[in-house]
Amino acid sequence: MAKAPAKAPAKKAMTKSGMITSLSESTEMSKADVVKLVDALTDLIETELKKGAKQFTLPGIVRFGVKHVKAVKGGVKKVMPATGLEYTTKDKPAYSKVTVRPAKSLKDALK
Repeated sequence: MAKAPAKAPAKKAMTKSGMITSLSESTEMSKADVVKLVDALTDLIETELKKGAKQFTLPGIVRFGVKHVKAVKGGVKKVMPATGLEYTTKDKPAYSKVTVRPAKSLKDALK
């Protein structure tokens, strides 16, 4: 029986400090300026979505959206199929769910 080929180690996601370093090198801006820019962009997205905007788009990169999830009433008795134990469901409060989708140009670039 043949051995399965060894998997290559998975690459780790870029950290915030790595992103700031990369952006400061490619734009010739200081790291402090890049940090201010990233923080301002984060605040802008947050305020726009809190204002009630359904979507916020960073052109060519990503689209943020907000979806309202309704509350679910608990108190229903159910049976767990795997073990046969009976349990009672709990209440779940309503919340806003943030969705993130890549822009079409980014998806096309990665094909």
